[in-house]
Amino acid sequence: MQQLPLQKYSLLLLCLAAGMVDVIGYLGLGHVLTANMTGNIVLLGIAIARAQEFVVLRSLIALAGFIAGNAIAARMIGTHQTKNGWSPRVTHVFVVESILLLMFAIAMVSPYSEQVSYLLIAILAAAMGMQTTAARRIGIAGISTTVLTNNLAAVIEDAVSILQRLRHTSVGSLLKALSTDSYLRAYAVVIYLIGVIVAAFLFHNVPIIAVWVPVLLVGGVTLIAKYRFTNNRVEQSGS
Repeated sequence: MQQLPLQKYSLLLLCLAAGMVDVIGYLGLGHVLTANMTGNIVLLGIAIARAQEFVVLRSLIALAGFIAGNAIAARMIGTHQTKNGWSPRVTHVFVVESILLLMFAIAMVSPYSEQVSYLLIAILAAAMGMQTTAARRIGIAGISTTVLTNNLAAVIEDAVSILQRLRHTSVGSLLKALSTDSYLRAYAVVIYLIGVIVAAFLFHNVPIIAVWVPVLLVGGVTLIAKYRFTNNRVEQSGS
């Protein structure tokens, strides 16, 4: 199995953070998804059909926050590109995301968290929207750190390709021949699930710790990116 460079490990940490954020939003903010917008739109549709006004409002706020995060990140990054996709502007997006997650964690553990729950939904969704756009611009293995469906579909396609080629070669040789991207896509699905499990366990037992883990994960990735990934010369730029 091929070794994963630090950039790809960092992308997996973002998947872990996104899985945890979705659980924190669902369990702590009234059953709303702030990272996985496919699931959030499903919840929105169900709430509309059942005339659940408060659920509709929470889902709409999450959707609006996510879209705002997408737009802000797209504006910050522009069309700047580097060989590995991890440009200084992408790192700036992660800096802002880290600040938003820090604000969320502080407010979430405060005595006023219930009074500002709608604001917390918006902040968390905006952070995930920014992360989604940044990960898309990085463009490693087609990984989306917040949309599990695309990652899962890619893993299934890789598995089908393996099965089709098994008649011509051994399993060991085939696994060795697989690209790093194939392994990365599988890891992304598994690690997102691990994030969900860890967050559910922590939120049930020690919720104060649960809300801080995504802050540490994204903050750590941001620091790594700042000092390891953003010294590459920009090949193509525009505003």
